[in-house]
Order: sequence, then C-alpha cells, then structure tokens
Amino acid sequence: LLLYVGLAHHICNVLIETVARYLEADNRSGTKTANALLLSLLDILHCMLMYTANIVRQTLQAQKSGTGGDTQAAEDLLLINKPLMDLISLLIQLLPSEDTEIFESALQCLSLLVQLYGGNSQENMSPENMDSFAEVLKSKKDTRQLKLLLRIIKRLVS
Repeated sequence: LLLYVGLAHHICNVLIETVARYLEADNRSGTKTANALLLSLLDILHCMLMYTANIVRQTLQAQKSGTGGDTQAAEDLLLINKPLMDLISLLIQLLPSEDTEIFESALQCLSLLVQLYGGNSQENMSPENMDSFAEVLKSKKDTRQLKLLLRIIKRLVS
C-alpha cells in the first residue's frame, strides 16, 4: 500500500502532459512517440485500477460471505487512488482517437474509474466531453464497445 502513496499523483501529472502532447502532435514522428508513451501510461493506469478493483471486489465478497475482509485496506487504496478521478475528462477526450489501441485502453480505464468512483463531477459532462461521446457512439459499430460506452455515460450522469 505504501508503494501507491504519491503514485496516483505522479501518473496523473505525466498522463496529463502526455495527452496534451498527443492531442497537439501534428507530425508523424511526434505522433508515433506520443502514441507509444501514451499506451504505456494507459497500461500502467489500467494495472493500477485493476489492482484496486480486485482488492475492493475481494473485500466485498469476503464481507458478503461473512469471512470478514480488510475493509480498511480497500478504503485506503480507494482514497490513495482518488486523484485518478481527475483523468476522467482526459480519458473521454481520448475516446475519438483514430488509434484503436488508444481508444480501447482509454475505454477500459474510463470504465474502471467510473465503476470505482462514479462520476459526480459536472466537468465530466461538459459539452466538449459530450461531443467526444457523440462522435464515438456514431463511429463505433462493435456492440460490446457501445454497451460499455453507454454504461459509462449512465454512471457519469447518475
């Protein structure tokens, strides 16, 4: 758990910088470099969120079965990773990416974030973010991806 202290803030800062560069990249080599770095950072974020989700899930299952469960550790992990909520809007902006790997990674991270924390921020429902959702909903044909997008939107709205 001590490893995580400060990691969430660091990942947020580096991701914010990298996404800004990715969205601004206009030359081929800059885009390729930004893509590689962004994919690596999204993978790290996904691993952090999966770890957190698994700990929370195990704790809830232990409570449900009556075997206890270390709720304090799960609560501490959720609290330590709470700064990652600041990435929700950023991940939404990545959804219209033409790079399918970036789209998939951003979608998975966004899904985990809203499952863990909800989306109780008005900023997440900004016109810019709604445009991103609309663009992706119009362009994607995969029903699994569309269902996941709609579940994310539902969580962000409620």
